[in-house]
Amino acid sequence: MSAERSRRRPLLRALLLLLSLLSPVLRGGTEKAAVDPPRSGFVVAPVIYYTPETSLAWGLVGIHHFRLGRSQPPARLSHYRFNFIRTRKRQSIAQVDTELYVAGGRFLIDGTAKYSYYPDRFYGIGNRTAEEAREDFTSSNWRLQLSLQRRWGKSLYAGLRLETHSVSMRGTQVGGELEAGAVAGAAGGVVTGLGVFAKWDSRDNTFSPSSGTYGALFLSRFARALGGDFAFGQASVDVRGYVRLGHGQVAAIQGVLRSLGGEAPFTQLPRFGGLNLLRGYYEGRYRDRAMLAFQAEYRRPLQGRFGLCVFAGIGQVQPRTSLLSLAGFHAAGGAGLRYVFNRREKLNLRLDVGFAGFAGEPAFYLTFAEAF
Repeated sequence: MSAERSRRRPLLRALLLLLSLLSPVLRGGTEKAAVDPPRSGFVVAPVIYYTPETSLAWGLVGIHHFRLGRSQPPARLSHYRFNFIRTRKRQSIAQVDTELYVAGGRFLIDGTAKYSYYPDRFYGIGNRTAEEAREDFTSSNWRLQLSLQRRWGKSLYAGLRLETHSVSMRGTQVGGELEAGAVAGAAGGVVTGLGVFAKWDSRDNTFSPSSGTYGALFLSRFARALGGDFAFGQASVDVRGYVRLGHGQVAAIQGVLRSLGGEAPFTQLPRFGGLNLLRGYYEGRYRDRAMLAFQAEYRRPLQGRFGLCVFAGIGQVQPRTSLLSLAGFHAAGGAGLRYVFNRREKLNLRLDVGFAGFAGEPAFYLTFAEAF
């Protein structure tokens, strides 16, 4: 059997298992789409997905949704959700997220608690690092985040965020930069910060938007005075737009700018790649203090519940934003299939194949919901 066929077998197994898990939904027809969701409920289900960073991944996910208080009109449903994931690359992930809508939905309290044991890769810092520079390392990570935000009108949100990340290095490659301690954060450490943010969200759906806009600005300051080992500032801008083209077709675009100043561990440096931003590149293949990326998608239905997506994007990292240039971009692109297994919520099963630089070996992604 060829090496290429061996790499694809886990993806095919994942696809077959996902379809079997979704079979009760597929047999359910469309008549349930008009039924309103209950005021509260609890669901637990197995999950399986595939990315180049994790290979085949499997586990358990659950969500409990409920409504707090009484208001007219009723506030959005509050919820907490959890997942426990294990991957073929021996990664372990446990995460709990919560969203609590209070005061008639005018205020939102949301938080995240995540633990991961994660074998990963490091290619160095910069926009022109070589493939041969790859170092494998393993870390265990804790991430805690708590946000309080207020809604202004229908689409504007603003608030405060407290977050802390703790990284413990469990293994580094012999003779590499991380083992030598030549990179900030090579020995692990803690970062703790406070931030402010504002978001505009007029999308018609969060899982698979077909109209509206989304824009978010995050400003954070991480400090030793808050109990961290590093001091740096971080800014992030994320802008997205969606346009209906008729007959179910949608054009989607996204631009992301992230910048960091001060002394930060390499795990916090802006980067692109992975499941959602420039599919085709391994997440973290390029990282530095500033990152700029653009991507676009064309989505259209094929037949019944099936759809097609074509995507392309460019991205780069630099030591500072003033060095971002037209000549520095890396390109990626690809195509994918969609299956709408929940028409009411517009939730898709997504199978994408991406190419870094539109050449080389394909990177496969099997998961839920659109990339952006």
